[in-house]
Amino acid sequence: MCDKTMENYKPNMFQLQCLKALEIQIEEGKGYNEAEIGRKMQVNRSTISRCFKRYREEGFLEDKEFTRKGKEFLEYYKMIEADLYHYFASIGINEQQQRQAVTGMFDTADIDTIQKLCQKEKMHLKYESIGKNESKEITKMTYEQLCSSLKKGIYQVAFSIYRQGKDWQSLSMADQGFEKPAYLYLKGDKNYLELTVREMKAMTKGGAMLSGHIQTVKCRSSKDVLTDLPIQDKKIQIPFEDFEFEQLSETEITGQIQLFMTSSVGEKRMPESMATLIVKL
Repeated sequence: MCDKTMENYKPNMFQLQCLKALEIQIEEGKGYNEAEIGRKMQVNRSTISRCFKRYREEGFLEDKEFTRKGKEFLEYYKMIEADLYHYFASIGINEQQQRQAVTGMFDTADIDTIQKLCQKEKMHLKYESIGKNESKEITKMTYEQLCSSLKKGIYQVAFSIYRQGKDWQSLSMADQGFEKPAYLYLKGDKNYLELTVREMKAMTKGGAMLSGHIQTVKCRSSKDVLTDLPIQDKKIQIPFEDFEFEQLSETEITGQIQLFMTSSVGEKRMPESMATLIVKL
């Protein structure tokens, strides 16, 4: 967790790309080379030097390396950038125009606005889909009916994790705790949804950065049985038969399951809490 207000240090898109280029240099064992980054960014070396000087002064870089705080800072803003690309892709902006749209939004909007925008788009997964089908009957499907309509194989599936209770339309913090998309394995004898755990980044209202990961996961099946889901190699497997399924239209089916999770972010931030995982098929 960082104890300073990250929003005060928000980079613009150019600065973010410079930091990402430095990260790649370090990962590839090329060390610290401002001139090379300048060539990549099509600016002179002094421009890169000024950019990195600011982040040294703020404690994100030290001895031509990222500090722990600097790594958390970069990962957080890389996540914001990725969410923006996902958002513009989802509303139909083509790949050629996405970079310009992402840069414009990243450079002009504050982080709170960007996060609210991206969260609203993610909520589309369940609530806008249901809204489009208000005049139609939402049909329950059995596990057997669904499996009979799907071929064996491995499928990428979109998912979101929502809070329970009065904030049931808001994404849970756990939604950031897994890589996207998920993978649905249909093998006939064993069918399951595989999620991959990743580091979560979140900012408190006071501006402090929090980081952590999902530590334990349980699921409650459609038969009201609570099952531990072990995390092995950062992956969990949720039995597909434990989901409840609804057909929203001829081409759209959702599955949902209740999860119970704990996180290393801290008990005050995320004690064992309930959330609803929704997949779109």
